Amino acid sequence: RQATADSRIAPEVLIAQAALETGWGKHLPRHSDGGNSHNLFGIKADQRWQGERVTTSTLEFKQGIAQREQATFRAYPSYEQSMQDYLAFLEQSPRYQNALDQASDPRGYTQQLQLAGYATDPAYSSKILGILDGNVLQKALAQNNDS
Repeated sequence: RQATADSRIAPEVLIAQAALETGWGKHLPRHSDGGNSHNLFGIKADQRWQGERVTTSTLEFKQGIAQREQATFRAYPSYEQSMQDYLAFLEQSPRYQNALDQASDPRGYTQQLQLAGYATDPAYSSKILGILDGNVLQKALAQNNDS
């Protein structure tokens, strides 16, 4: 919540997206020494990225067919910095403006992310929404609200 305080995107939507991207935290990109990249959103490291990088195997969809390939991802010192960079990444890219314009609507937001090409998975939006509406996340959110 703290990282998303200035964002129009609901924290639970970002949690659902991070859960999808990382397999509920089990499959984050790792450094060659096994160290954590803290990359919650699968942001790749292109020529604009000046920070640390991690190269790992990833599943990409090309013409609707899933295939494994090596890719280089951004690495962060903390999860908070990953969250902050993700939000800045969206804000700084005109490509994601339609998604941000629908940030208050989880369905519209995730569909626009998918249409903008955030991920290659053709079911990206529906997978995030499935996690968002699923029992695991809903129970965790309810427990957090009770605390």
